[in-house]
Amino acid sequence: MILAAHDPMGSATPPASPIRGRRGSDRKERLLRAACRVLLRHGVQALTLEAVAREARTSKGGLLHHFPSKARLRASLLDDQIDRLQRDLLRLVATDPDPRGRRLRAYVQAHVAPDPACDRPLILAALLSDPEALHKWQGFSDAWLGPDLNGIDPGRADAVRALVEGSWLALALGLGPADPARRAAALKDLLRLAQA
Repeated sequence: MILAAHDPMGSATPPASPIRGRRGSDRKERLLRAACRVLLRHGVQALTLEAVAREARTSKGGLLHHFPSKARLRASLLDDQIDRLQRDLLRLVATDPDPRGRRLRAYVQAHVAPDPACDRPLILAALLSDPEALHKWQGFSDAWLGPDLNGIDPGRADAVRALVEGSWLALALGLGPADPARRAAALKDLLRLAQA
């Protein structure tokens, strides 16, 4: 065992292990990915602790260590989706040269043309059936878009937001245009509306 520097009281304690913290974080991430797979394959009604533990190939006790209840698991899934979305939004904002409306345009891009490897629309649609989750999502969206109306008519910004949120919900439900060219055209129109 590696000991910390000697202290005046004569006790030595092992230093905190960065590996141990990372392993816990990796395990939690693996459990969240397993929960996403259950949710995407079988729907929100099938999102049970037992199903997630089985999908993650871990014990229910191992799952309960990270998520002591189904409600905590669902809340963590939403937090994870919001964190991922925020990273995507910040990346998109950083590449937009026009400061007027860039957060709105990033919001459009992240929702209308999400990463094909990401099932964010479906996951969010399932999680937002919970009033608390819906409130949290509303707060996130308001906070992201609120400071960005310099030079953009607020009515137009609200219309773009409604179109975007309706679009990703339609995408999650399989109701939007499946043709990638039509979706690209819709994205282009929404981005034009989001210009100052």
